[in-house]
Amino acid sequence: MRRTAAHRVHSALAGACWIGFAASLPPPALAQDTCPGAGPAVCGQNSGLVPVHKDFIHASLYWNRRQGSCPNMLIWMRPSEYKPKHYLNPTTPGGGFPGFNENYIELVQGGFGLGQLDESGWSRYAPDMERENAQIVDVCGLQSVIDTGAFTKTSIAALTASDMSLTDRFFTDAGFSRGLNYNAFCDGAVSGTDGNLYVFGIHDKGGNNGGRKVLRFDTTKEAWAPSTVPCVRSQFESDPTGALPHCDALDEANTDPPQPSDMKYQRWYPTAVTLPDGKILILSGSDQDTSVGPANASSTKVRQAVPEVYDPKTDTTVALESARKLLPMFPRSFVVQTGPGPRDWKVAVVSEVVAPLPGEAGGLDIREYDPFFYRGNTYLLDVQAALADPAIDTPAENHWQLVATAHNSHDSGAGVMMVKIRGDGTWSQEVFLFGGSDGGDTGATAIAGRIDFASPSPQWQRMSDLAQPVNQNNVVALPDGKMLVVGGTANRVNNLRFQQYDPADGSRLDVATSPVPRHDHSTLLVMPHGGVWVMGGNRVNLIPGSPQTQAQRDASVPVLESYKPAYFFKGTRPEIGNSPGILYYGKTFRLNVAGANIASVALLRTGPITHNWAWGNQYVSLPFRSFGSGQLEVTAPPLPGLAVAGDYMLYVVSQSGAVSEGRHVWLDFAGAQR
Repeated sequence: MRRTAAHRVHSALAGACWIGFAASLPPPALAQDTCPGAGPAVCGQNSGLVPVHKDFIHASLYWNRRQGSCPNMLIWMRPSEYKPKHYLNPTTPGGGFPGFNENYIELVQGGFGLGQLDESGWSRYAPDMERENAQIVDVCGLQSVIDTGAFTKTSIAALTASDMSLTDRFFTDAGFSRGLNYNAFCDGAVSGTDGNLYVFGIHDKGGNNGGRKVLRFDTTKEAWAPSTVPCVRSQFESDPTGALPHCDALDEANTDPPQPSDMKYQRWYPTAVTLPDGKILILSGSDQDTSVGPANASSTKVRQAVPEVYDPKTDTTVALESARKLLPMFPRSFVVQTGPGPRDWKVAVVSEVVAPLPGEAGGLDIREYDPFFYRGNTYLLDVQAALADPAIDTPAENHWQLVATAHNSHDSGAGVMMVKIRGDGTWSQEVFLFGGSDGGDTGATAIAGRIDFASPSPQWQRMSDLAQPVNQNNVVALPDGKMLVVGGTANRVNNLRFQQYDPADGSRLDVATSPVPRHDHSTLLVMPHGGVWVMGGNRVNLIPGSPQTQAQRDASVPVLESYKPAYFFKGTRPEIGNSPGILYYGKTFRLNVAGANIASVALLRTGPITHNWAWGNQYVSLPFRSFGSGQLEVTAPPLPGLAVAGDYMLYVVSQSGAVSEGRHVWLDFAGAQR
């Protein structure tokens, strides 16, 4: 192990809510470059490659309460409302990628081209050409087959049609056939306080072309809420060859027809944040004027500076014109509790756009994919004050409070929030960020940083660096309070290591190596059994090597890996014998746990992930008392700014470090009606 300046960081953020940091904190333990070979009790254990049937580019667990306690997963990719057979040429058995359907490009795209990402829709497994690009996944069914050890191969090219057919029955169409009328790709998505999934913006023809739509996936009906079918979609469905007249795809009224729930601004790559009061904040996003055609659209690029707030109860949005700020695409944003009351909360946003702007001296060409530079200026946005502002419609940059500056803006880097609630009523509320860049043409970083918003003077602190500089990596909080960082790439060098961080001292341990690059459009989620599904990425980028040949791309199929962290191998796993279905803020509840003495109890909030950003997923450690014989009295989070209402998985961790299977619980206000 090597001791470097980059590895000297402060220890875990000490102190409770309203208590400041110690003046001097010791450095963390050093990063270890390889897992020390002590076996799965240290390194965990990865599965073989599990062939799946779409790119898990957007993924979210959800619970259909009519079907019991096991969740399903909603996934989608581009274009999410179509099947591959719609936008690809007919394929022949044994043939390679057949090319794109020119009728689709003209009639649906308005001449905007398709590219390698869309090539991912093709598969050498022929049945997948007939699947919609949005799917419902039977999580527990698929996990049960994985746990049999049926998947042992570590080479994508070695997977056969027989291998791929083993997972067929766990996938069900969830696109146009279930009411999805828009391309819900590269858009902001959250799990609401009503348990439904919400998507903000649409992917109108390609990168930076946004839309105004708010889409809702009803998790009880397992279908998308009714919405206007754009004439471009309906006419292509009935006449895919263009034999009859079609509406103009370059007229945005034909691809984004008005609906009462529409946002004021068209957005692509926006962030959405579920708020403690049940509303949803929408930040940033880009747009272009597609009516000018593919040759000129990029010169019309705008970054939306005006936040909006969507109310699911009224299905309407409000624009916060007086709270403008230029932010990155998909800005990393978190609800933080700022005081002792239920309305004492704000939204932390990690970075902002800085000069030079596109077109200024030293700035980039506006036609670039992301022509903005960023700095890690960290703000608190007072959403409630902005909504109550009498001058809400007057353009201004009010209601933002600068609290700290990160060492890096962490654009396209991984992020997660971890909350620890103590028995004395105090708490920590830490955000962790890993890697990313400062936008524009700046390089990736290996910086890992943390900040505790429970401090009266929050400051960013360094942890052990990542194994290498990366963009497009992912992180999840694990049930035992550690964090798993996966994937990323920079300068065509892929990170194939799974890296575990310990927030107690900021140290990093490299625990596993994957045969699959996970960067652009990769995803990562904790599953109910406590393991982690490593998913996503563009199908054509999953075989290592750069540049890839067409033969390599044709050989590739989507795969996931089911990683079991070390806590699976720490002895007898505790078992939760009973748990309440609903938890109420500040109230105690009883657990009956068998098999071990318990060291911690935690909640993990579930929600969508895409583009290296987990929308609302967070860890919440709960205080508890043990009465012996496996009887625990646990206290639910006291305030909604510490844990927004909704679906969670409840875990207990033994003194030896073993983790139980998760139990689904619902966190809500006492007396609230869902």
